[in-house]
Amino acid sequence: MKKVAQIIWNELLPFSPVFTTAEVAERAGVALSNGSRDLAELERNGMVVRVRRGLWAVPGHPDFSPYAVVRHLFGERREGYVSLLSALNLHGMMEQISRVVQVVTTLQRPKLQTRVGTYEFYGIAPKLFGGYSLYRRTGNFDIATPEKALFDTLYFSARKGRRFASLPELEVPEGFSPAEVERWIRRIDHLPLRTAVMERWAKLSSRVVAGT
Repeated sequence: MKKVAQIIWNELLPFSPVFTTAEVAERAGVALSNGSRDLAELERNGMVVRVRRGLWAVPGHPDFSPYAVVRHLFGERREGYVSLLSALNLHGMMEQISRVVQVVTTLQRPKLQTRVGTYEFYGIAPKLFGGYSLYRRTGNFDIATPEKALFDTLYFSARKGRRFASLPELEVPEGFSPAEVERWIRRIDHLPLRTAVMERWAKLSSRVVAGT
C-alpha cells in the first residue's frame, strides 16, 4: 500500500487529481488486483475516494472539482465536454448553479451518480460536437466556449421541452460572437429543429448583442 500511495502523491497528483486503477498498478509495477486492493485500503483511511469502478480521486487536492472527472469518464477518447448550464455558470454568463455536471457527448449514457458529483449526459450528432477547449483555470477538463454553451442550451431546449427554456439574467463575456452561435445553428440538418433553435436565439439575440 505504501508504494501505491507514493505513486499517487509523487507521480500522478502533479498532473491530475483523478486517476485509474490501471495507471496506479502500471506505475507501481503491481497486478491490477493488488492495485485495486491497496486503493481500497487508502479509501478506508480517507486518502482517496472511489468515483466508480476503476476510477479514483483525491477531492482535497486544490485542482479537484467534480468537473475534473469528466475527461476520465470517456477513457482516452475526448468524446464529452462540460456544457449547458454548467458551462454558462463557469463562464460567468449566469449565476444559477446546476446541481449536476452537464456533459454533451456523441454517446448515449445514463445519468451517473458518484460520491463526488452527479453527471448528466446529452447526446448530440457528431456534426454538432465541438466548440470546446481546456478550462483555462485548471486545464483538467474540456468546456464549451461561451458561444457553443449557449448554442447547446438552445438546441436542447428545442429538443427537451422546457428543460432549458428560461435563461434569466444571461450575461455575455467580452468578445462574445453572436455570429458563432448562428454558425452552429446553420449546421443543424433537420429543418424544423433548426427553425425552432433559431426562433429561441432570436428572442435572446437582442439582449446578447446589447451586452457585448
